[in-house]
Amino acid sequence: MPKQKPQQVEAIKERNRKTATARKIELYSSAYGLAREQISTTLKRERPDIALRIHASIRRQLKAGETDPRVIASEAVKDALGV
Repeated sequence: MPKQKPQQVEAIKERNRKTATARKIELYSSAYGLAREQISTTLKRERPDIALRIHASIRRQLKAGETDPRVIASEAVKDALGV
C-alpha cells in the first residue's frame, strides 16, 4: 500500500472530525426532541430551567459516549426532574 501524503492524512482527519461532529449534533437533536415531548407544558411553565437541565444532561451523556437517543432522552428527563 502506498504511503499517503501528509495533506491527504490531514484531509482524512478533518473529514472524520466533521463526521463525528455531525453525528453528535444529530444525536443531540433527536434526544432533545424526545426529552421535550416527555415533559408536560404545565411542568415546563412551572420550571423554566428544565430546558437548561435537559441540555446539560444530554451534553454530559454525549461526552460520556452514549449513542442511543432514547436512552439519552429518558436519562435527561430523570436528571431534569430529579427522579
